[in-house]
Amino acid sequence: MSLEQLVILAAEGKEQAQKQLFLKTSSQLKAVALRYVRDVSTADDVLQESYIRIFNQLTNFEYINDESTIGWMRKITAREAIRIIKKDQRWLDNNKSNFTPEIQNSNPMMMDDMYQMLMRLPDNQRVVFNLVAIEGYSHKEIASELGIEKSSSRSLLTRARKNLQNILTKKMSYEKV
Repeated sequence: MSLEQLVILAAEGKEQAQKQLFLKTSSQLKAVALRYVRDVSTADDVLQESYIRIFNQLTNFEYINDESTIGWMRKITAREAIRIIKKDQRWLDNNKSNFTPEIQNSNPMMMDDMYQMLMRLPDNQRVVFNLVAIEGYSHKEIASELGIEKSSSRSLLTRARKNLQNILTKKMSYEKV
């Protein structure tokens, strides 16, 4: 069944269509959740809450194409992850987050290396980096979503890029030895 058909039937409350929509999209949305939260269990919570929101909002959603539908679902998931992080004191206390890159046709070792490098960033930098580089948010949207100034978003992105560059340089130096 096509994504469009699943969306239409799921919006009508058809449980089988909701289940199929979940099965068809959950791996992509879980990757989004894992970019923000520290562990798989919390990512599963984000995913569950995201699908509740998605299914509740489907009646107001207008299908255009598969890409925009997935984008809409990813945005809900990212917002839900941020909401959970904010609710959780870890956002204020530890500033920890994860990023799981979705790199097609990539070496699994390279993906693991990227994941490990991104794990070393402070949460606030990792979240902003993810929102800009992966989700395509503007600094204005990030400021609104995270409750920070646009200049803070820009600064966090700059620091994240610099830190990633330093991490990569150290990693490459280490591998040469």
